[in-house]
Amino acid sequence: MTAPVLRWAAMAAAVLLLAACDKAAPERPAGPMPPPQVTVIKVEGKAVPLTRELVGRLAAVRTAQVRARVPGIILKQVYKDGTDVKAGQVLFQIDPAQLDATLNAQKAALAKAKADAANAALTAKRYTELHAKHLLSQQDLDTAIANERTTAAVVQQAKANVESAELNLGYATVTAPIAGRAGEHLVDEGALVGQGETTLLTTIQQVDPIYVNFSLSELQLEQLQGAAAPNRSAPIPKTDTKVEIQLPDGRTYPYRGTLDFSGLSVDPSTGAVALRAVLPNPDHRLLPGMFVKLHLTMGRATRRAPTSMSWARTARFRSARSTRST
Repeated sequence: MTAPVLRWAAMAAAVLLLAACDKAAPERPAGPMPPPQVTVIKVEGKAVPLTRELVGRLAAVRTAQVRARVPGIILKQVYKDGTDVKAGQVLFQIDPAQLDATLNAQKAALAKAKADAANAALTAKRYTELHAKHLLSQQDLDTAIANERTTAAVVQQAKANVESAELNLGYATVTAPIAGRAGEHLVDEGALVGQGETTLLTTIQQVDPIYVNFSLSELQLEQLQGAAAPNRSAPIPKTDTKVEIQLPDGRTYPYRGTLDFSGLSVDPSTGAVALRAVLPNPDHRLLPGMFVKLHLTMGRATRRAPTSMSWARTARFRSARSTRST
């Protein structure tokens, strides 16, 4: 086949291909393209909670150390380790024999002091009468009056000694200073305590409610406060802050807490502010010293969203651009 024949065959194939494309192309209507259908969505502003995921540590709201305030032998442990006790409940009994003997001695000293004071008072009265009759010198009278005053002071000192001995005898019965859960005993029965020091016997902690201590960086705290109250210079009220904690098994603790304390300064070593929340703990499920994950909500911030008109204009603008591009 010669070259002219090949050229004519190629031209014929191109003509046939153009004719097929003209039949497949749809007919376009005359005039401008109609505007596309636009769906208008109305968007409204909504309050968004300001939250942070943090890690905190639980602590008892009150902790009291039970110590032996007088020397003696532990006769009996009255309470059971790990049980709840009431304020004033007896925990330990120290041998009171020596303390009771000391109290009796102080009472005897008080009785003698009172007798000496009464005798000195009678002497001073008699000397006063004799001095009035010029039968006694002024020096003897002054000595009698001074002796009366001295014995009266001795009586007051003896009374104070009796009160101190009574207090010490009362300390032989060791009671709980606060209500809470008493820990393990640290001294066994028969041990000598209070000999030159106040021996620690046990510890009582109040865990209902319970504290959770955590911290926020200076930047995080400023961001939360600024987003929640951009027009206020005062800090966010503690009642607006909610705390939820997650238990070690992954479940959310059923009781929510509120912010109880906010530090007044930034820790220079960490750059963070100390915060503390308080949570109910009626079942004593939470224990001091536990680390927990907490969800902190510091109020709400309202975000302004575009109106429906701005969405419609945006849709028209996009439609116009699409038409021009076509």
